[in-house]
Amino acid sequence: MKHLRTAAIAAALFTTPLAAYADQVQLRLISQEPGGSWYSYGSTFGEIIEASEGAHKLSVEVLPRGGGMTNPVAVSQGAADLGFVSAAAAVWARDGIGEEFKGREASNARAILGGLQLAYTTIAARRDYVERSGLKTFDEMVASDNPPRFVLKPAGSQVPILANYMFEALGSSLEDMRGRGAITQISTAQIAQMLRDATADVYIENSPVGQATMSEVTLTTPMVFIPASQKVLDHMTQLGAPEAQMPEGSYPGQDGAYLTSMTPTILIANADMDEEVAYQLTRALVEQRERIAATFPALADWNPEAGAQPDQAVIELHPGAARYYRERGWIQ
Repeated sequence: MKHLRTAAIAAALFTTPLAAYADQVQLRLISQEPGGSWYSYGSTFGEIIEASEGAHKLSVEVLPRGGGMTNPVAVSQGAADLGFVSAAAAVWARDGIGEEFKGREASNARAILGGLQLAYTTIAARRDYVERSGLKTFDEMVASDNPPRFVLKPAGSQVPILANYMFEALGSSLEDMRGRGAITQISTAQIAQMLRDATADVYIENSPVGQATMSEVTLTTPMVFIPASQKVLDHMTQLGAPEAQMPEGSYPGQDGAYLTSMTPTILIANADMDEEVAYQLTRALVEQRERIAATFPALADWNPEAGAQPDQAVIELHPGAARYYRERGWIQ
């Protein structure tokens, strides 16, 4: 009988998947509020990471909060292990640029994936407002004695800081425009309704093509995309948001390609993440590129090899990610 029990245990060991004996590692991935593209990406990225093979059995909790300005600090300080950020915000956070990051630099964040997608800074105005006011450019709107009612996301998103830089290029600021009664900052879920109700005139956003809120806004309210001057675009380039063309036909109401500034999205990790964990999840995400592209058209142009390079990864690579990229021959 003892021999039979021993044989049964041995058989169970041979039939139990090896993954069951891998080290269990719980990861927290910070995204943003529901309705944003990063929130949508989080679930799929989490599923891919959890299905990955390697020395660890990885599980992922997607945190449905955060934003462009919150996530670099959250990951750097260990409140999250992984997070989506814009490249510009990652640089601002690393270097302590701006009041948002003064004294809380994100020096402990490292890149996992670079160049996931391009996020375009858009200035969209209700068509009836433009026709009624006669203000057709961003520069004219800022200089007007009766400026439009701008609506943008609250603090925690990178949109307010980008808007501040745009106002700054024209001798103003977010605080100055707020003092003139021209700024409303509100949750993403309420923006489309404000524009439909004509309680806001101009929507400033920074997002990839197809982002849910911008899509809803342009489908439910006649909008036009407002150009900014070269002076504004040059100023944004100096601050890590280079000039780019949002492709023609990206949204209803867009007349031709839209000249603006952009920021690429990257996936970062805490620098203290175990190297083998970072290697395993990097490999899994890169090797599931086709699934990611099929699920999210906005990521269809993601090139993992290009994303591993300094101009798209932007900040220092995590050693685990760098090891995988070296194995692929993509970096030295």
